[in-house]
Amino acid sequence: MRVSWRGPALLGVATSLWGLSSAGIAAVGAPGIAAAPVAAGGAVALLAFAIARGAHPWQDLRSAPGLFLRLGVLEVLNLVSYVAALHIGPLPVVVALHLTSPVLLIVVRIVRGRRAITLVLVVELVAIGAAIWLVAGYRPADTALGPALVGCALALISAGCVAGLITLVVRESAGRAGGSAAGLQLLAAAVLAAPPLGVAMLFGVGPTARQVVALAVLGALLLGPGFACYWLALRELDEVTTGLIGLNEAVVATLAGAILVGSEITVATLMAGVLVLGAVGLELGSPARARAPS
Repeated sequence: MRVSWRGPALLGVATSLWGLSSAGIAAVGAPGIAAAPVAAGGAVALLAFAIARGAHPWQDLRSAPGLFLRLGVLEVLNLVSYVAALHIGPLPVVVALHLTSPVLLIVVRIVRGRRAITLVLVVELVAIGAAIWLVAGYRPADTALGPALVGCALALISAGCVAGLITLVVRESAGRAGGSAAGLQLLAAAVLAAPPLGVAMLFGVGPTARQVVALAVLGALLLGPGFACYWLALRELDEVTTGLIGLNEAVVATLAGAILVGSEITVATLMAGVLVLGAVGLELGSPARARAPS
């Protein structure tokens, strides 16, 4: 069977942009309540571009308000947990655990009887686990254990939200304009996250004005375009392959983090990248994937 690489390539671009945004958010250092400006920046950029191209995002919203509400709830929980985890750190550990969604999705498929336990699947899971362990195994000496554990817990909550988002977008992406749908998803998240942010800033415990602007710019330049590529890519990919390629975000975030926040690039990180690519290649060529029901 001929394998199309358009979807994986688009998702590779999306996860690379998200990896850069993760490092940027960590460099800004804003608390988790500051997820709203990131989502708002991405939403404004995507919706403005979609409207300029003649799309009608408000019609899409009216046709499926429940879908975008569900996406918005999952996205705001994902962003709040993830931004908070990045604020606490350490960056490589947080990003790696944030991307454990493929493991969750594979386990769900096995439990539902949609995927048999084969040698190829075992190798994929071992590669995923090893990649996460290699990236997460590094914790800076100046990071206390307690905050590191809180950051890891928040990253795992984020991973659960990502798994839910992947499942929804894979199911609903067909026939929808990627830019409009992604913009509406981020807009819903921004609206839901705005009231808590306003209260926090009113009491002086939220981000500074400079941090808000920086986060909005990161959303517009990196997070938003990544979401557009993500919606387009998921027309051609299933949930598990999406989660596997998503691990690329951890590698990019770690490399970018070395520049922006001074996190260390190790041989383990580079080895994790090789393992991620290997797992993706196995999944794309797996006969079980070709036979799996959509």
